[in-house]
Amino acid sequence: MRVRAESDSAAGLPAPSWRDSLPCALTLCAFAAFSFLSGGYVLTRAAPIAIAWLLAAAVLVWAVPGWVRPSALFLAALAFLAGYAVWAGVSILWSFGPDLSWRAFDYAAFYVAVAAVLGAARTGRGQLRLAGYGFLVVTVAVACYAFAGKVLPDVVTHAHTYARLDSPVGYWNVLALLMVMALPVALSLAARRGAPLAVRAAAAAAAVPVAFTFVFSFSRGGIIALAVALVAYFALCDRRLSSLAALLAIVAPVALAIWRVRGLDTLFSATVDDALRTAQGHELLRWSLVALGATFVLELALAALERGIAWPRWVRVATGVAVLVGVLVVGGGGTFAYIDRQGGADWVREQYRTFMADSDTRRTGDTPGRLLSLNSGRPPLWRQALEQYDAGPKVGTGAGTYRFTHYRFRHDGGVTKHAHSQWLNALSELGLPGLVTFAGAMVLFVVAALRGSIRGRRDPERALLAALQAGLVAFIVHMTWDWDWDMAAAGVALMLFAATPAAYVSSRDAAPAACGDDVGDDDLPSTGAEQADVPVGAAGAVVGPGRADASGARGMSKLRALARRVAASGLLVLLAASWTPPYLADRAQNRAVEEAATGDLVAASDAARSAHRWDPLAAEPLITLALVQQQRGDNRAALRTLREAARLQPQNYEVHYQLAMLLEHAFDRDGEAALEFRRALRLNPLHDSSRYELETLAGGG
Repeated sequence: MRVRAESDSAAGLPAPSWRDSLPCALTLCAFAAFSFLSGGYVLTRAAPIAIAWLLAAAVLVWAVPGWVRPSALFLAALAFLAGYAVWAGVSILWSFGPDLSWRAFDYAAFYVAVAAVLGAARTGRGQLRLAGYGFLVVTVAVACYAFAGKVLPDVVTHAHTYARLDSPVGYWNVLALLMVMALPVALSLAARRGAPLAVRAAAAAAAVPVAFTFVFSFSRGGIIALAVALVAYFALCDRRLSSLAALLAIVAPVALAIWRVRGLDTLFSATVDDALRTAQGHELLRWSLVALGATFVLELALAALERGIAWPRWVRVATGVAVLVGVLVVGGGGTFAYIDRQGGADWVREQYRTFMADSDTRRTGDTPGRLLSLNSGRPPLWRQALEQYDAGPKVGTGAGTYRFTHYRFRHDGGVTKHAHSQWLNALSELGLPGLVTFAGAMVLFVVAALRGSIRGRRDPERALLAALQAGLVAFIVHMTWDWDWDMAAAGVALMLFAATPAAYVSSRDAAPAACGDDVGDDDLPSTGAEQADVPVGAAGAVVGPGRADASGARGMSKLRALARRVAASGLLVLLAASWTPPYLADRAQNRAVEEAATGDLVAASDAARSAHRWDPLAAEPLITLALVQQQRGDNRAALRTLREAARLQPQNYEVHYQLAMLLEHAFDRDGEAALEFRRALRLNPLHDSSRYELETLAGGG
């Protein structure tokens, strides 16, 4: 039996009100804001958005009537993620950088809140579409802004610092990942049978700037994530032939446009020639507009052709299966044939050794040539994370403190704050409890989102659902080698793609059992225990003495619902409060640096003290305060301040270095200074300044 109903009720789903869409709309607004504010990575930019979302969600707890109980799988995923967040917060007690652990806790707890609110929202077809198509709209806006830096460098002047696109998100690989997550959503809309032809064509055309932005991110990890996303999408969706046609209508014009501009060097490498960059960017703009128009026309024609032919169901099923088999054969078979031509297993082993050793001699850097290189810089970071775990403590160094691990175990210069693998990062910073809780959450999120995929094969929203599921899988694969988790824009996208499908599937599967029953103010289906002692007559009326019991049960249900709402809104407000002190401390710290640079030492000192009051776990405000005190000639106060910082963060090499410099140059206490320089070098063996000063002291210079 075909199920093509257009209303939620006809599809066997509950009919949520417009207020049930507010959690999703609020989250999309946060995602958009994060995306255009450095991806939400910089605390002073991310905190106002996170605080606003948390406070608004606390209000929505009371304003939205349709809260439901998520599936057991999703609740288990939430429990694991909450366990990870709590463990991150507890790690403040032993953390190498307790202020960094506080911030890491805030991010993790914020993601828990987003997932919980979206997962408990009553989710019908309208909410699913809002999540998917809303994400597509925001991502297309991000793509257009990013791509404008390439085609209009005279107008959008930020994007040519490197050849690779990264703005407005601030990191090219996360930008590529967002494009990957958006592409299946665009395909699902372009392939939607009941949608107007113009809408389907517009959806395909919207994917053109997404595709261009993805290409010019030059992201190798993004290519792998794209392959995973497409395979997952075509495996799960029911509109394979139409989706493949839309994909070809997008890829062919984009590929042709890039081929035509392949000789314009400033598009593929950085340059200081503004005039040439502008001229070549405008040339790409012309070709990209041609690609946009061609995609629209191609998809319009293909959609009209599909609609004009009454395809029998068995033909649609057979062609869909053929497309899936073709995707798998081309992907898997093509990869196998390529490996076989290169030398088979021996070649694979050699490539693996080259990758792990970062010894590829082929071209790297921020150009398309990097796509052919196996040098990624990641294996050394992974080894450092494992070395730190082996060295202890087994509970980790504290959430957000990988930078201390990198300083301690690195073999070359540079500063890296993440292991570029969320799994190993969790192991290094939070030990086995952190890794187990995080991995458990991710696995359960995927299972909860994919649950019922076979039973729901005739769901009219199956293609869109498959797009979100594919984006979720691609994200989890991608964060195996990158730091997507630390960027709020990416983290919110992950929670959106995890929670919305899970909530939709739960609503869809529960709808037939509910049979339209009114679940009351509790907004949860009545349990068997609540109904067991309530006799019901033929007309559904309560009979006999059970009426009083039923009234009492309803009263208790209302009280429980009220208690849950109070608890939920209270927790959201508390999380907003937790974001506030680090945010205000960072602002004060930045102000202290600015005032010191202008020579206003009194204002700088006041700002540094304010930063320390707001975040008494941070060493950076104390270091700034000590430097200002030295400039004011109060070296004894500076010494007390730095000793306080050393007690607070004994694993922070910068504290020991600044203390040693003060002891050497202000107090002539060379022995104590040498001891502090050695401590700094134990924590950061490649710190050249400490080594130079120590050698100077040893030489008596």
